[in-house]
Amino acid sequence: MTARGPAPVGWEFWYRIWGGYVVGGLIASAVLAILLRHAYTGRIWPALAALAALLAWSAQLAPRRNNPDAFYYRSVNRRSVTFVAGALVLYIAAAWWSAGAIAAVLVVYALIYMSLPVRPAMLVAGAISLTPLICSLIAHTDIPMGLTISLVAVVFNPAIGATIALAIDRGEQLAALLHQLEGSRADVARLSREAGSAAERTRLAREIHDTLTQGFTGIATLAQAVESEIDADPGLARRHIALIAATAQENLIEARAMVESLTPPELGVGPLAESVRRRCRKLADETGIDVEVQVDSTVPQLDTATEVVLLRTVQEALTNVRKHSRADSVTVALIRTAHGVQLSVSDNGIGFDLDHTDGFGLPGLRSRAQEVGATVTVTTAPGTGTRVDIVAPA
Repeated sequence: MTARGPAPVGWEFWYRIWGGYVVGGLIASAVLAILLRHAYTGRIWPALAALAALLAWSAQLAPRRNNPDAFYYRSVNRRSVTFVAGALVLYIAAAWWSAGAIAAVLVVYALIYMSLPVRPAMLVAGAISLTPLICSLIAHTDIPMGLTISLVAVVFNPAIGATIALAIDRGEQLAALLHQLEGSRADVARLSREAGSAAERTRLAREIHDTLTQGFTGIATLAQAVESEIDADPGLARRHIALIAATAQENLIEARAMVESLTPPELGVGPLAESVRRRCRKLADETGIDVEVQVDSTVPQLDTATEVVLLRTVQEALTNVRKHSRADSVTVALIRTAHGVQLSVSDNGIGFDLDHTDGFGLPGLRSRAQEVGATVTVTTAPGTGTRVDIVAPA
């Protein structure tokens, strides 16, 4: 006995169509038997009872919702053989009592090919095709008609069987493909979730780098300055302590805003240009670097995502100026161009080698810019200063 797996996808829908064929075929056979009851000898009620019993017997092929392995089809086992034998007995009984019931052979073909593999099914269906001839010979009535019907059935049996077998095979292949598709969709959904999680982790890393990390760097730098100034210049030390407190407060605001929406809080209280100016003033106050800000009055208002990218670019560039450039002059320009809005941050510091950079800074800027269709260009070399340009569509 060959074990069958769960019912294929769409089996119940296909079974409803197949079941409709069985029911319709048996009803048509019953109607034909009634119409021919005067043309041929026989007893109509036993024939109709046999056809009704065959219809009830056919219900055994229905799929079981709570036990997919409970049905059987196209396999040679005790249940399938018992089912086919019962169907044949009922069909032969109906054909014996009424010649019109012989038309049910088309339904019996379907039951046989549904229950057995192709070769055994063809043998059994071929044998059952001889039923009209055998009934005629036993009853000694209309033997030529019985012979004709049997010959036609024998000829059409392979075609009918091949059609049914092909339909079942295609259904099983389609079921396998649907199973594979469902598995592929599940894999795609899983990979999408993983990719989304990875992208979110990267985004959070950039946000933390662009906000809290830079703020803490400023606090550490000011604390070191205060340590050396507290005796030599108490007034300057107190000013730097005030800047430490202000920076810590800004970091707290940044952290709360990040939890809420990851949108820079300064963008919520003014235009992009004013936010850029505040960042530049902060650098000048903390380091004494001369910072010049140039803003084109024709710069249009941008969507929040693009403004976030531009502001983060300013933050990253100014943080690099503070930490690495040793510059004493910085120029920040926000202008309108034919391609959108361009933001430039240039310094007169020591520059660096673009082929040897580490950390989240520049890669994070480029990745963030790509999300809004912007491009980032960094121009620098050792001893020549650094210029960062970002062009975003307006």
